[in-house]
Amino acid sequence: MDQGFYNRHDWWTLTAALAVWLAHFTLLWIASSIFPAQTVARWLAMALTLAASGALGWLWLRAGRPPVFRVPGLGLAIATVGTVFNAMPPLIG
Repeated sequence: MDQGFYNRHDWWTLTAALAVWLAHFTLLWIASSIFPAQTVARWLAMALTLAASGALGWLWLRAGRPPVFRVPGLGLAIATVGTVFNAMPPLIG
């Protein structure tokens, strides 16, 4: 009754979540470099954080709401925490 080894992980969701985090970080860094200590950088940070949160939420729904202890869920959790962490310095000041 050997059914063989089958290991299915949703690596696409993990990769996409980390790509969203990378894009969010890069765009925040560019905005803070162009507009240092200005209000427009804070507004851009809010808008980019909302867009990244929406993208991560869509990925979570697309993956079927995976739990955190699975590969896609862990990738989404890490990317979400990273996105929130990246948004703090521009928003706090």
